[in-house]
Amino acid sequence: MKNEELLHYVWQYQLFDAACLCTDEGQALQIVNPGILHQHAGPDFENSRIILDGIAWAGKVEIHIFASDWEKHGHHRDPAYDAVVLHVVWKNDKPILRSDGSLLPTLSLYARIPPALEEKYNDFLSSRRQIPCEGIFAEASPIAKVSMIEKALALRLERKAREILEIYKVAGNDLEELAYQVLMKNFGLNLNAEPFLRLARAIPHRCLARYRGAPKKMEALLFGLAGFLEDPVDEYGRELKKEYLFLAKKHNLAGNALHRSDWKFLRTRPHNFPTVRLAQAVTILSQNDNFFDVCIENQLTIECRVSEYWQKHYDFGKAGKKFTGPGKESLTALRINVVVPLLAGYAQLTGNYRYFNRALRLLEATPPEKNFITRIWDSLLLRSRSGLDSQGLIEQYNELCTHKKCLNCPVGAELLRF
Repeated sequence: MKNEELLHYVWQYQLFDAACLCTDEGQALQIVNPGILHQHAGPDFENSRIILDGIAWAGKVEIHIFASDWEKHGHHRDPAYDAVVLHVVWKNDKPILRSDGSLLPTLSLYARIPPALEEKYNDFLSSRRQIPCEGIFAEASPIAKVSMIEKALALRLERKAREILEIYKVAGNDLEELAYQVLMKNFGLNLNAEPFLRLARAIPHRCLARYRGAPKKMEALLFGLAGFLEDPVDEYGRELKKEYLFLAKKHNLAGNALHRSDWKFLRTRPHNFPTVRLAQAVTILSQNDNFFDVCIENQLTIECRVSEYWQKHYDFGKAGKKFTGPGKESLTALRINVVVPLLAGYAQLTGNYRYFNRALRLLEATPPEKNFITRIWDSLLLRSRSGLDSQGLIEQYNELCTHKKCLNCPVGAELLRF
C-alpha cells in the first residue's frame, strides 16, 4: 500500500475486516462513526466517534501509510493533532506519543484490507484507456452513474463561478464589463480564449458600446486592436485601418494593441478562424444593450449576419465559402459557456441562489453538446439528454477521469467496493 488517498477511502467507507477489532496496543475497538473527510490543514477526519475498551471517544482520526509518518510530517509538534483519538495506518512501525506523552492508539489495516481492492485500484491508475474504468463501466449501477454526472456538474459550476468572480475583480467590479469579457473569451474557443480576453480588456465595453449603431467602427476598433490591420492586404482592410487610427487616437487605445502573432490559426477550420469569430462577436455586441442584463435574462440577440465582407472572407484578402452570423449552435454555446457561468457567478456574488437554479433550468432546456468527449461517453451507452448531462460528462472526463481521480467519483468508488 503506497497510496494514502486509497487508505482514506478504505477508512471512510469501512472497507476492511472489522471482526474482533482492536488497536495494536490491545484495546477493544468499536467504530461508531469514521468521521468526515477534512480537505484542509489538520487531521484527516473530523467528528469521528469510537469506543475503546468500553469508553466512548469523540475527536479526530489521522491516516498514514506508516505510523512513523506522524513524526515525519511534524504532527508531534502541532497542537492541532492533540485532538486525534485514533491513528489509522497501513503498518505500525513505531509507537507514537501525543505532545503530553500519552500513547496514541493505533489501528493497523495491512492484514484487514482485501488484496483485490488495491489490485483493482492499481488497474485504474495504470489504465491507458480514456476512461480508466471503461472495461467494467457497464457494471456500475444507474444510481452511481447519475450521481457521477450530478457531482461533476456541481464541481463544474463551482469552478466556473470562481472563474467569473476572478474576471469580475479584474473588470473593476463592473457587471457590464464582466459580461462583455466573458462573451469575448467564449468567442475565442479553447485555442484563442486568452487573446480574445486580452482584446476585451484592451478596449472597455463602455467605449465600444458608443458605436453600437456603427458596426464598421466596432470592427475597426476590434480588428485594429487585435493586430489584424498592421499591414492591410486589401481595400477593406485599409478602410478599417484608417478608421482605427482615428478612433484609437481619440480614445487613447493604441498602446494596448495585440499583434497578429498572438493569434492561432493553425489546425483551425476557416469558420473558426479568430477573424471570423471576431466578426461574429461584433454582430452580437452591436445588437445588444445593457449587456449583463440581457445575458442574465438569456435574451441575447444573435439572429443577425456578419458584415457583407465577412460573409465572403475568412481572413483579410482571403475569400472563402459564404459565412453567416451566429446560428443555433452558437446560441447553444452562448447559453452554456456565457449565460450559465454568469448566472452561477452572480449567484455566488449576491448570495441569491435563484440564479443558480436558473442556470440549472437553462442547461436542462438546452440541447446537449456534441464533441469527442460526449462521443466517448456515448460509446459507453451513457448518452446526454441535455446540456445538463453533457456539461457534467465533460467535467467528469477533463477533471476526474483524465487525472484518474477514481476515488472521488461515485462510479469509481462503487466499482472498487464490489
